[in-house]
Amino acid sequence: MTEEQFRRHVRQLATLRGWTLAYHTHNSRRSDAGWPDEVYGHPKAQRTLFVEFKSDTGRLRPEQREWLQHLADSGHEAALWRPKDLAQIVKILSPDGPRAQLPDSL
Repeated sequence: MTEEQFRRHVRQLATLRGWTLAYHTHNSRRSDAGWPDEVYGHPKAQRTLFVEFKSDTGRLRPEQREWLQHLADSGHEAALWRPKDLAQIVKILSPDGPRAQLPDSL
């Protein structure tokens, strides 16, 4: 599964779980470096989730690491998601699910 296929799959799961707001930068080459791949909003649950998608072996660039850490340190839900994390992702996408957390070794 490519990173893009994974991202689209998770977006479908998010929609099925009531995340009605979603943002994805379609041409990141013209954007500032490091901004997460997607932002999801669940107005009823009052949650906003910033997500960076990587393959199981993909590496974060320093700018991506900096943004994710800043968002998490500022109290936002920020996540680095890989295909191997799918079971946990499904739980987090539940409106009353656990908050997303960054891995210890970001």
